[in-house]
Amino acid sequence: MKHILRPSITLLVVAAAITALLSFVNELTAEPIERQRKIVQEKTMGEVFPAADYFIETDAELAGNIIGIFQAISGGQPVGYVIELAAPGYADVIHMMVGVSLSDERLTGMRVLGHRETPGLGSAITNESFYGRFDNRALVPLRVVKGAPGEHEIDSLASATITTAAVTDAVNEAIEWTLGGDILP
Repeated sequence: MKHILRPSITLLVVAAAITALLSFVNELTAEPIERQRKIVQEKTMGEVFPAADYFIETDAELAGNIIGIFQAISGGQPVGYVIELAAPGYADVIHMMVGVSLSDERLTGMRVLGHRETPGLGSAITNESFYGRFDNRALVPLRVVKGAPGEHEIDSLASATITTAAVTDAVNEAIEWTLGGDILP
């Protein structure tokens, strides 16, 4: 019985100590991680809606892949929205932001905050050349094509059609919310 009891108690003590240490480290790093997340979020909102002076998080009802809606303010007036989404991609969830201008009814930009898509293929969704495919687009549904895109089409990344479609579907969700969603004054 001693040969079972002693290792069991030792294991219990070690596991409890490691759990306490992990809890302490988590508590210690939680605030700096949240601060950094907010800095990245603010920077990204400025990139997807550069004309805005600042952003106010709204209490609009969230649905589908939309996880946050921020009103873009310029000159003290609402000029559009930045919509944060978490959409299923090829490998995992793609976290992104989409800027939408209300005055000219166009997309102002799109940026990916995080993903786990295939390196060298789907990971190209973080390249400026991919972001540019969504800039200044009219607020109409977009579709993915292979080859030369038309007016309301997005050229698929080579060997990453599923990833391209996931991002485009999320952008379409942001467009749909803007056109039929809970538009705030």
